[in-house]
Amino acid sequence: MHTNTIAVDLAKSVFQVSFANRADRVVDRKRLTRSQFERLIKTHEPTTIVMEACASAHHWCRLAQQHGHKTRQLHPYYVKPYVRRNKTDSEDADALIRANKDPHLLAVPTKHPEQQALQSIHRTRQQFIQTRTQRINLARSLAVEYGLSLPRGSAGISTKLRSKSDELPVMLVPTFNSVITDIDTLAGQIRQLDTELDQIAKQSEIATRLLSIPGIGVITATALVASVPDIHLFKRGRQFAAWLGITPREHSSGNTRRLGRISKQGNEYLRTLLIHGGRSVSQQASRRKPEDRDPIHLWIIRLEESKHR
Repeated sequence: MHTNTIAVDLAKSVFQVSFANRADRVVDRKRLTRSQFERLIKTHEPTTIVMEACASAHHWCRLAQQHGHKTRQLHPYYVKPYVRRNKTDSEDADALIRANKDPHLLAVPTKHPEQQALQSIHRTRQQFIQTRTQRINLARSLAVEYGLSLPRGSAGISTKLRSKSDELPVMLVPTFNSVITDIDTLAGQIRQLDTELDQIAKQSEIATRLLSIPGIGVITATALVASVPDIHLFKRGRQFAAWLGITPREHSSGNTRRLGRISKQGNEYLRTLLIHGGRSVSQQASRRKPEDRDPIHLWIIRLEESKHR
């Protein structure tokens, strides 16, 4: 049986596969285990394999490319409208066949293992930061139950918490100290990851160039390298801004054009880092003396006079 396209609904252990001919008509469907799907990739004649851009998709795309296949990852948000009636694994795979025919539907680029590894470091770091914040909030809530309040901010929080432990009931002190230990451990792990990212940035030509942009630091530069496989896929800066979700949401009809707030679509982590970087540059512009401001700072000052910060 000759197939022109193979669509797969990825999962952890059960893979639903649809086979389509040159007319994009589904001619066969199979339900495969993980090992069977891997064997299919290695033994099937080179063809086009389509899947949603989800967990493990980059791995399977790289494996398929090694065996001569052409791969396409489609964003799940744009595949969903092609699902007909009831949602099943089989229907999801068929929807990929139909979505693949859309010439305006761009594929998600496959990332190199190094890019994925760098992104994993960022996600781990972000998880550590969130967990540390949870531990700090837990310690604060335990202390406030006994009338012990702490100033805002996380600077020197462990020392401040330990100074309050003597005022807590004896029964609670071991638990309270274990929370403080978690805070210190997580802070050390975050610093270690920051050091690793700093070393990676020094070895990356792209990250080094990004660091020359005002408001871009090591974290933002390495996050951009990890999240954007190829910046040249965007024809202009506005397309990149739309991908990040910092362009206005539009709801227009006829001669009426309505532009709202930013769409907030795309990579939330990157958007947050860039907003913090922009805020930092804006604060620098307002704090510097007029004679020390460069053209970018002068432009920011003029913009703040006519727009909201």
